[in-house]
Amino acid sequence: MDRDLYQCTAGDLATKSVDTIPAEWSVEQGREWLSENGYDVSPVVEGEQPVGFVAIEDLLDVPDSASVFEHRNPITLEEIISTDADFGSSLSALYDEGFYFLGGRNQVTGVLTRADLNTSPAYIHLYDRLSLLEESLRDLITAEAPDWKDNSEIDLYRDEIRDIERRYQQAESANIALEEIHYAQFSTLAKIIAAVEPCWRACGFSNGDVAERDISDVTDVRNAVAHSNLLIENTGQGLMEGRTVATVLDAYETIEACIEALDTGSP
Repeated sequence: MDRDLYQCTAGDLATKSVDTIPAEWSVEQGREWLSENGYDVSPVVEGEQPVGFVAIEDLLDVPDSASVFEHRNPITLEEIISTDADFGSSLSALYDEGFYFLGGRNQVTGVLTRADLNTSPAYIHLYDRLSLLEESLRDLITAEAPDWKDNSEIDLYRDEIRDIERRYQQAESANIALEEIHYAQFSTLAKIIAAVEPCWRACGFSNGDVAERDISDVTDVRNAVAHSNLLIENTGQGLMEGRTVATVLDAYETIEACIEALDTGSP
């Protein structure tokens, strides 16, 4: 698995053109401006100097005539993320909090929010990781479960196998055929891995049930990336409808753990 992967940092994900709220604005002006632009948060500036930030939810119950400056929050280390933070660190940070600022001395150079996970850098990075994982799983199945089509412990549908055979025959007719496992969908690979002990052990799972559960989350994220659907469907946390940061973080940690286990041979 010695190949370069597309790296994605907080700086790649973040919104670079940072709109700001003047400190002299009223709360009403700030609230309307945030709402009209679809922003949850914005830095507050005096001239070009950042003096804090406001979040729209903090202004909802504040009198319209009050000063934004009086209701700003300080930008502390807790609200700052390094431009060079890798994708996993950025994802984990966004699980903890909904936004972060990027910047240096006396300046804000970017804003990172959960919605930024629905942008091209995230999709490209995940596509690269998922492609590497998928390739590795096919190789693993070839080595550890060559009888996957005939193994009664693997719950494959007859139509599922027919589709694989059809794609293989089309490739064979064009003289570009690989082994049949290369024509199986990711969901089929997941079934095989979860059913065959040497496979799920090689991926670092403690048992087949855990493998089935965790790879199911990976399959969901993989399908969103492959079809360019929204990666983050709900920017909140907890038990909510739609794919959240927590779901994607769990899947990403599974992807990374599997790649590491298969690469080192040490689950």
